[in-house]
Amino acid sequence: MDVAVIGGSVAGLQAALTLGRARRQVLLFDDGRARNRAASHVHNYLGALEVSPDELLARGRQQVAEYGVEVRDHRVEDVSFEDDGFVVDGVRVRAVVLATGLWDELPDVPGVADGWGQSVVACPHCHGWEVRDQPLVQLGLRGAPDRSVARALLLSRWSDDVVLCTDGDALTGTQLDRLTVAGVKVRTERVAAVASGVRFVGGESLAAWRVFVVVRQHQQSDLAERLGCQVTDGAVVVDEGGRTTVPGVYAVGTTAAPTLLAIGAAGHASTVAVAVHGDLLESDLGGGW
Repeated sequence: MDVAVIGGSVAGLQAALTLGRARRQVLLFDDGRARNRAASHVHNYLGALEVSPDELLARGRQQVAEYGVEVRDHRVEDVSFEDDGFVVDGVRVRAVVLATGLWDELPDVPGVADGWGQSVVACPHCHGWEVRDQPLVQLGLRGAPDRSVARALLLSRWSDDVVLCTDGDALTGTQLDRLTVAGVKVRTERVAAVASGVRFVGGESLAAWRVFVVVRQHQQSDLAERLGCQVTDGAVVVDEGGRTTVPGVYAVGTTAAPTLLAIGAAGHASTVAVAVHGDLLESDLGGGW
């Protein structure tokens, strides 16, 4: 087998598609834990209109199967080295593509997890258009006022009625001035819960069509670190071809670049897959990695 792709969301499927079309033998592993699985639709993805995450990934699976890609519904917990290759789930492969992605650490506020992906979202570029010109709340991340302010300023481009709830964090005069210029209102009270808006500790409620939150992102898997790849600030370090610091191991999508949108993750994966194919071809012809 030429390549094991570990992770079956948009980045993993796109890498497998590009490699399959290059007539490479590809084995793709997917544990069904796509980061966006809670969302009702995938937005801002060219050509994917009103499609759910499950539908998009199911179409991707059907597509890669046409090029001989084998898909296993299995979470890979370990990859071992063998000679000049690797063993993944008992199968020897020449290269490994990590598409394990991220998970989002949500604010510790009651109601956020229950509404996640529906009434509670994170990315304005993914969900802002659908609630444009409506009352919106940006819930800050306690202890990270800079990030909270930046997200509220960004969200102000979609609506003139944005309220930043800092959940107890105080803001500087400069931050308040910038929010004022952008038309963002500020509430600094502690937030008791999220439900059709927010409810403050004092009992007052603030209605909103959506609550946007700031999240902390973490790698879903520690495979990269256990393989010896360099990981910095929560991202696997790669070059322009997705090559990690371990020869034969590549990383794609948000595994390597956490800020990518879904379509950006797919595009990055396609570029890296081209590099994987080129590296394998060089090896086929007697070169090295």
